[in-house]
Amino acid sequence: MRLCSNDLKLFCITDRLPESTIACVHALTGHVFKLSLKHDLLCDMMVDVYNPYKKMGLRRVINGATCLTRLGGSIAHPDVFEAMKDASMSFVQIPELQAWAGKKIAAATGAEAGLPTAGANNALMLAAAACIMKNSELEQYDPLKLETWSHITLRVPAHLEGYPTEFIVQKNNRFIYDHAVECVGGRFVEVGGAEGATEEELDLAYDPGRIAAYYYTVRSAAASSPLELIIEAAHRNGVPVIVDAAAELPPRTKLTQYIEMGVDLVIFSGGKYLGGPNNSGILAGRKDLVKLAHLQAYPFHGVGRASKLSRETIVGFVKALEIYLRKDEKSEYEKWMVKAEHIAEQIGQIPGVNTGIGYHKTIEEEIPMAPVCILELDAGKFSITAKELVETLRDGDPSIEILLEPGFLLHEPEGKIAVNPEFMLEGDAEIVITRITKLLSSHLVS
Repeated sequence: MRLCSNDLKLFCITDRLPESTIACVHALTGHVFKLSLKHDLLCDMMVDVYNPYKKMGLRRVINGATCLTRLGGSIAHPDVFEAMKDASMSFVQIPELQAWAGKKIAAATGAEAGLPTAGANNALMLAAAACIMKNSELEQYDPLKLETWSHITLRVPAHLEGYPTEFIVQKNNRFIYDHAVECVGGRFVEVGGAEGATEEELDLAYDPGRIAAYYYTVRSAAASSPLELIIEAAHRNGVPVIVDAAAELPPRTKLTQYIEMGVDLVIFSGGKYLGGPNNSGILAGRKDLVKLAHLQAYPFHGVGRASKLSRETIVGFVKALEIYLRKDEKSEYEKWMVKAEHIAEQIGQIPGVNTGIGYHKTIEEEIPMAPVCILELDAGKFSITAKELVETLRDGDPSIEILLEPGFLLHEPEGKIAVNPEFMLEGDAEIVITRITKLLSSHLVS
């Protein structure tokens, strides 16, 4: 048996320690927290975690938040990097590689066609640009031929006189990523109010000379009118529906759900739960619209030119998609639950901390996507707030990223903290428990 130490306080597992040892620790530190484990002692489970950034003088991040872009997304399966290495060994016609990957995307989503993109934001831009160019002379060109259409695609975003550039969206269905549509010259027409939009409002907003598509974001749809109503209105008026479902995986059924509903273009991130490179994404949908998106994408001279995807990234993304389609989601969820419960049990031993399990859920059906540990501090017991705790953990080394809710993963009351185990590496959970225990013990109000 050994004691764990840190710069500020000592804490120990007391389940099997003699009282004399406990008394000694208490005399040295003033605090002892009894932390019991289901499987083994906390200190025995702590392992050294490799930090590839140490040689660069950079901190490692323990991801107790989610697949955030600013943290690098997710960690891909080793086979993804093997596929990328293999792809680096020769050259290829990028449009042909994109078409190959598009067939894989189409098969996975049930769509007519697909296109790999440089993240979900790029997919949104290309989707909007495709809808703007619908029924234009761009439709006669083939992305597998040598480029002869840049005189058309270079009109986006600044020279779109005569093109439909407006997108109908519910007023209460807005999201920060809507800006992608404006980047290609689009403009939003808001309809409805705090409770969504009616069928009449959706129809009245339509103007055949101005409207390019209807637009819907799943993550912002909790209080909006249902997607089915938007699809019906769009198709009744002869224009497409774009759905931003970037963060809607898992479950895997989401990949096909929106196409089955009748959506014309759907967007997913490739660098989140799919486990692809951080700068990968999916655009899937109608063949004619995906072709218009492809004609404006990298490597061609259009609005997507700046969003390059290397041949290695495209091949790596497809490998990640194949792995995701085979993944045992039930087993993975159970592993997350064990970690979340373990963290909740350990930190819940600290006086003044209430813990429990919450769930990151799908918007439409409220199906649990992942279990997370929820922490709530008794304000009278600590001289540190939940916000300060989150910030202090982020500023440490290693940096620990957890979430102050509400609004990111959960809809909990303000001030609660979410610790998400999904992307924690082996040994990370114990470091998080140790650091939180140390911080809170040093801020106990006597």
